[in-house]
Amino acid sequence: MGFLARMQARKGGPRGRFLRELRSVYLDARRLAAQLRSHSARASYPAHAVELRRLGEQADAQAAALAEALRALAGNMDPSDRVQPRDGRNHWERLSVDLTDLEALRRRLTDIALHHDVDFATAAATIARLARATAEMSEAVRGLLARSDPHAA
Repeated sequence: MGFLARMQARKGGPRGRFLRELRSVYLDARRLAAQLRSHSARASYPAHAVELRRLGEQADAQAAALAEALRALAGNMDPSDRVQPRDGRNHWERLSVDLTDLEALRRRLTDIALHHDVDFATAAATIARLARATAEMSEAVRGLLARSDPHAA
């Protein structure tokens, strides 16, 4: 067995790498859900608060789907961990943070789905679906951002 093969075996090979990536993106989805809910409570416009709450619920559903994929692949793996939402000084800045985080999550989900689609087809299909849903969430936040006053509290 060569050096590279030994190193991959020590890290769990493709399955271990996939599980680490999946757990990481799960934690990001949980943080984003908490962040969207937190930002909805401080939104400057009532319609934005409603939309951000809805997006937070959607992010919660995505995190639940990722947790289920983790359980299906790793059995009794506990995917929970403490997550700290990011904040901003005003409504516009908080929406900007949300958009940046949603776009980063969408890119990571897409990369994971494309990288692991052969070895873990079912999980990759779920992750690709979540990437598309995250893109829709990004568009919703982009719309809120476009209708927001950058100087709003």
